[in-house]
Amino acid sequence: MTKGSRSALALYLLGMLVAFGCGGGWSAPPSLVLLTLDTTRSDRLGCYGATSAQTPALDALAALGVRYERALTPVPLTLPAHASLLTGLAPPEHGIHDNGSAALPADQSTLATILRRRAYATGAFVSSRVLDHRFGLARGFDVYDDRMPAERVAEFGEPERDAEAVTDAALDWLSGLPSEKPFFLWVHYYDPHSPYVPPGDWAKATLEERYAGEIAHMDRQIGRLLAGLPGDPARHVVAAVGDHGEMLGEHSERAHGFFLYRASLEVPLILAGPGVPRHGVVKETVSSRHLAATLLGLLGGANAEAGLGSPLPGLPGVSTQALASPVYSETFLPATAHGWSPLKAVSSERFRFVLAPRPELYDFVSDPAEGRNLLEERPDVARRLRGVLDELERRWELPQAPRPKLDDEVAEAIRSLGYVSGMTEAKGDALDPKDGILLLRDFEEAKRLLEEAESEEAVRQLEALLKRSPRNVTFLTALATAQQAEGTPEAALVTLRRAVELGPERDDLHFRLADAYRQLKRFDEARASYQEALRLNPRSASSWLGLAATAQLSGNPSEERAILERAEAAETMSAAIVTRLGQIAIRVGELEEADRHLKEAIRRFPGYAHAWWVWGELAEAQGLADQAVTRYAKAIELRPGDARWMRYLGQLLERLGDMERANPYLKAAERADREEVAREDN
Repeated sequence: MTKGSRSALALYLLGMLVAFGCGGGWSAPPSLVLLTLDTTRSDRLGCYGATSAQTPALDALAALGVRYERALTPVPLTLPAHASLLTGLAPPEHGIHDNGSAALPADQSTLATILRRRAYATGAFVSSRVLDHRFGLARGFDVYDDRMPAERVAEFGEPERDAEAVTDAALDWLSGLPSEKPFFLWVHYYDPHSPYVPPGDWAKATLEERYAGEIAHMDRQIGRLLAGLPGDPARHVVAAVGDHGEMLGEHSERAHGFFLYRASLEVPLILAGPGVPRHGVVKETVSSRHLAATLLGLLGGANAEAGLGSPLPGLPGVSTQALASPVYSETFLPATAHGWSPLKAVSSERFRFVLAPRPELYDFVSDPAEGRNLLEERPDVARRLRGVLDELERRWELPQAPRPKLDDEVAEAIRSLGYVSGMTEAKGDALDPKDGILLLRDFEEAKRLLEEAESEEAVRQLEALLKRSPRNVTFLTALATAQQAEGTPEAALVTLRRAVELGPERDDLHFRLADAYRQLKRFDEARASYQEALRLNPRSASSWLGLAATAQLSGNPSEERAILERAEAAETMSAAIVTRLGQIAIRVGELEEADRHLKEAIRRFPGYAHAWWVWGELAEAQGLADQAVTRYAKAIELRPGDARWMRYLGQLLERLGDMERANPYLKAAERADREEVAREDN
């Protein structure tokens, strides 16, 4: 954060302090700012006791309001957790249990639909396609900005954008609002999600340090956002809440979604604004899903008819005893990703009961690491909490949420986004995730073997893993990759068909199957599988590119161009797609059109090396040699080590008579060739 933005934030927080200290009088209804902090552990913020944390914006917000010491997410996965935050419902009530698993029912009220009816301007700015508008969370928002470059992807392949970009978009929207109109702004920050790559030099940092660095970067941008809020601070209710935490290796889980332990369930939950006491700390165990009803209450007006549930304790007029019942949590990820057993849990003020093939009971107050299973020592507590869980499930015997509907032009459907989970049914092999997680160690070894080109041994290990976990789609897709590397593409095809049978509504599996067909030149089957992937996810840039490549290989260049233009209409936001359109325009002599496409590709993703290279080819076609050299050099800077590119640029400079600049590229190309030969020999 710059010195100027720090000063602006200080003035904003001072304004809030003065306003709330004076009773916070206002005539118009307050505005609402909801900040959702993806993958953020509460114990990594300064206001929650982390002494080394760099979170001044969130810490200052907590000092101005109420902090919930033990807020639990209903589910440690992004889409269902956000569905609960916006509806006040538990996953069994709204029907979304996993990323990509369903869409909100069309008649379901949300915080946004209610506030828009109250004449609020409503804007949402999300940072991951996990929250794509197709899943129903866009309902009620005047603007739902889920635009992000398809090539800027997180660990599991879903497009994302960083805190700076999403803050820019939110501030731009705010700047255009009428000053007298109340607004509801939701900003979703995704930075703490793996991989942890905060700005700056973190090459020697530990995993935990990089994770803390991502949170610090997010906090700086939150400070900038708060400093840029328009109008009187007395008119802003601000809420910051995590969707879920992160395990960071605890209980052998690196990320989140497999288990229901403290590190992935406990989230920061902070409220500040009119009607919120200062320096408040609520120690009761609460569910973050009660935030929606709480916010409606703070904004004024009746909310009982809204259907968003009951509010959180700790605020004037809300009974602490109202939410004394245990908190429900679940995860279906072990079933949908690996074919293992799903997990459910209830957490009281002290104990957490986890329903699994081997049930667990923990006293998370005296044993915060949850290392001692008390099931046999405290069977009375286990029976009581199991009874609560049974009663909740009876109460929630509701129809499942619908899959997204298909429209007439572009199919609206589900994509498996993140955590390699998706639309497979939650039918497991009854393998306890505590046992299943141990298989992932062998899986990592198989992936290492594959990376080191030991494909035969990788196939053997993956086949052994599948004997122990036969419905494991993740293992099946890795086996198919190993079989292709081993030179047995037909075997890979059989494996991928099995994966598709287990996950028929996962677009990534249809894409993988289509690629396998295309490599075998079975173009009709490839085309059908790509089209099925696109039916499920119309914004899948990789599937559009695969379908276009199939047309090109089939000898249909005009069809290829038409496919790519349809991809643009589907809002893929892909730099690769417009780069390919630029290549096609160069080929047919439409140089101005090519220039337009390539500039757009670089605007979308300035770090996309291939766009710079093709833009260099355009400059050559236009007779602009100097510009071509500059663009080629930029491409090589972004993707160093490409012998073909370095040789071509060196030869171009040689033809231009600039041997001083040509020689380093030519020598680097020769070096890269020798290194490639050495790798092949080994």
